[in-house]
Amino acid sequence: MVAGGPRVVLVEPQIAANLGFCARALANFGLADWVQVGGVEWRGSEAERTGAPALEVLAGLRRAADLEEGVGECSHVIGFTARGGRERPLTPLPEMGRVLREWGSAARVALVFGREDRGLETEEIQLCTELMRIPTPDGALASLNLSHALGIGLYQWWCAQGDFEAHPTDPADPTLPADPAVAPEPNWSDLDDRLRLARKTEEELRASGFRYESELLQGTLRRVCALPLQARDVRQLERILRHVRWLREGQDVELSPAHKRK
Repeated sequence: MVAGGPRVVLVEPQIAANLGFCARALANFGLADWVQVGGVEWRGSEAERTGAPALEVLAGLRRAADLEEGVGECSHVIGFTARGGRERPLTPLPEMGRVLREWGSAARVALVFGREDRGLETEEIQLCTELMRIPTPDGALASLNLSHALGIGLYQWWCAQGDFEAHPTDPADPTLPADPAVAPEPNWSDLDDRLRLARKTEEELRASGFRYESELLQGTLRRVCALPLQARDVRQLERILRHVRWLREGQDVELSPAHKRK
């Protein structure tokens, strides 16, 4: 579906053996882009045994200081969780294909999995574009082992990718553009760009004397950052913010470029 496949991000994994099993799951689907946010060290641990068939993938596991850094280059973030809420409903995993088709092949997607004992926390969920759950029968245990959840999620990704490629111009599906020349793929902004915009917005609000509860505002801005904005929209919002600052200070203040493509 998405060029190069998804990025897998593990937040504070606690059991080293699970890292080895996760490496095997990535290798099963031909993937190697994965990041670890905190958690245990795999070197010299059980991970080397459980991940023996995929040591090259295991060795490619990168570390990030926090989730923002781990998914910063991605445009869309899918968080896996078994806990839903009124404000952020959960999408059943079988609907992944529909979600990916809506985003299009230009989306750079991260699949995020939380801690073995308590999953993803509120601030991490706020960065997710979509929250997905792996359905289990009524009355059954809802939470899965980390490596099991990853394997099921990657299998669904693989199925969705095959379905997309088999029906690239299905006229019955309005989410699939029939003519790429008429409906070009969107140029999605990176999460890094949107987070920078949010920080600039908070700074301007603080400088203007706007009264707010810091944690409430930060949560709102993080949820806005999770929205899949196009790069042109981020640039336009930065122009607006620059003008607001100019009106407040009475002089032109330059902001950093909104979007730098690598």
